[in-house]
Amino acid sequence: MSHAVNFRRTGAVAMLFLALAGRSQTPAVIPDSLAKNAVMVVRSNQLEIDILSPRKAKMHRRHVYTILNSRGDNYANVYTFYDKFNDLVSATGILYDAQGRQIKKIKKGDMQDWNTDGSGILMTDMRVKVYSFGYRSYPYTVSYDEETEMNGLFMLPEWQPQPARNVSVEQCSLVIRAPSGYPLRYRNYDYPGETVVTEEKGIKTYTWQVGNRPAVAEEQFEPDWFRLETHVRLAPGDFEIQGYKGTLKEWNDIGKFVGYLYQGRDQLPPDAKLRVHELTDGLTDDRRKIAVLYRYLQHNTHYVGIELGIGGWQPFDASYVYNRRYGDCKALSNYMVALLKEAGIRASSVLIRGGNAPAIDTDFACAQFNHAIAVAFTGRDSVWLECTSSTLSPGYLGNFTSDRDALLIDAAGGHIVHTPIYGARENRFIRMVKGSISAEGDLDASLVYDYSGLEQDLLQWRIDQLTRKDLVRARTEDMGIPNEKITDWSCSSDSSAVPAIPSIRENIQLSAGHFATVSGNRLIFTPGYFFKRMIGVKDEMHSRPFQLSRSFEEKDSLVLQLPPGYQPEGAPFNGSISCPCGSYRIRSSFSEGVLTVNCYFRQNKGVYDAATWPRLARFFNLVHREGDRQMVFVKQ
Repeated sequence: MSHAVNFRRTGAVAMLFLALAGRSQTPAVIPDSLAKNAVMVVRSNQLEIDILSPRKAKMHRRHVYTILNSRGDNYANVYTFYDKFNDLVSATGILYDAQGRQIKKIKKGDMQDWNTDGSGILMTDMRVKVYSFGYRSYPYTVSYDEETEMNGLFMLPEWQPQPARNVSVEQCSLVIRAPSGYPLRYRNYDYPGETVVTEEKGIKTYTWQVGNRPAVAEEQFEPDWFRLETHVRLAPGDFEIQGYKGTLKEWNDIGKFVGYLYQGRDQLPPDAKLRVHELTDGLTDDRRKIAVLYRYLQHNTHYVGIELGIGGWQPFDASYVYNRRYGDCKALSNYMVALLKEAGIRASSVLIRGGNAPAIDTDFACAQFNHAIAVAFTGRDSVWLECTSSTLSPGYLGNFTSDRDALLIDAAGGHIVHTPIYGARENRFIRMVKGSISAEGDLDASLVYDYSGLEQDLLQWRIDQLTRKDLVRARTEDMGIPNEKITDWSCSSDSSAVPAIPSIRENIQLSAGHFATVSGNRLIFTPGYFFKRMIGVKDEMHSRPFQLSRSFEEKDSLVLQLPPGYQPEGAPFNGSISCPCGSYRIRSSFSEGVLTVNCYFRQNKGVYDAATWPRLARFFNLVHREGDRQMVFVKQ
């Protein structure tokens, strides 16, 4: 049993003795309510920002974390990012043992200094200072203190006092001081109370504070923690960065500022213009022109991240990308827009928050983006283009950027738009299996899988990134059939329509020795390897909402020829269920030695209230049960 577990089970109150820097040893109490379910306790966390002008601010961070067990060790690592706009002035970290004795103290010069190049980023001026104490005797405590000078206020940090479900908080505060006339903007999310605002001697002070927040047990299918937990977003009403000035009060303000950064950067050199006309002048359909130019972009450029100074927001011009044949997401999108405009097609760059990051808040204008894409217009229709991908179909956005709000940049400034939503009609998976089982229990089968929409994304990625050998290995592991061997594999795709809902057809020949168990006069096997399979879920009440992130449909059809003389033991299995979260149906029959099973599964995307959880549990658990069910056949 670890020290952490012993510590957390020692009565009503757990004790730690912390020796904070410059102070005598003082007992500090962690109540059981804060130790329960926690891997780390935020003893104290303060963030103070002094805004001096639209382009200058000082930021002071200090925290004290007590690590309770090995799952909290990552919180003991101290690190900070800095770049041209954020200068790290000082940093100090101190390690204490369980009795509050100081074990080690480090300063800025002791921290490792890493660049953040890599992962597609060729050059960036962002660096990170990091230090790991590597201590593993629990509980232990780490304090960290840093001061930073900000040169440009286009972005201000977000404040989230409780960083994760399994972290508890004793005390956390945010304090911002600014000149009385400075237009600081902020928005509170699930903040318990009101922001305290005071003013003295021409300085306005804003204060947020929370405390005594216990860790919470994770519940299945919970929404992202960021959607559930208290946080505060900040934005500078007025700002100046690297000589560029602007305001951040409405989305149109951001659009105007970004548009100014893009100004004049969509000019193509003469030979690029000539190439556009060679490719498109003979085409009469704008969708076809878009597809041709998008494929030209994909085949003649590649993504490289270069983020230096204001280049984090300002793209390289179109001529640079044409001549160098590379660019980051902003540069490639801007280049794509330039190609389209030369062909007489209206198009715009779009700022977006990609990946699994929380959705932007459209009611609070601020810099919430991490990516850029492009959109072209044909009459009333729009064709969305992910310009960093060399393989996506024209008009298709995968899971990284689909179904979310974004900021479209146009001549008037900018406005919020929503990217395409792919629902159950687009996201489909159809599996057809035909095979036979020998008298020895061996399986030979032919499989045809049809994927469309978001359901094909993973397979398409594998096709693009893996060798054939590795892809076949991955598909073998996916099915998880004992003794399985894929003897032949092939695929074909269709993305001819624009905008496209891409689809892939996968053909597999496989064999599996002893797929069925022969025991006396019985033949036993699990057909659920070829059905929708999912883990079981706990049939207990949720205390918070839960989320299903995607709508999709799956249809499965299995036809198996059994050895002569066998009949099913018991009735064929049939079942169905429907609830707000989706529906499921399974039907089976046996005739003239042939087993036929058909399944249908549909999931409905959404955030559901906690009271709906028991119905979802019954739904998913039925699917899980049928996927694991064994069928028994008896030889007559």
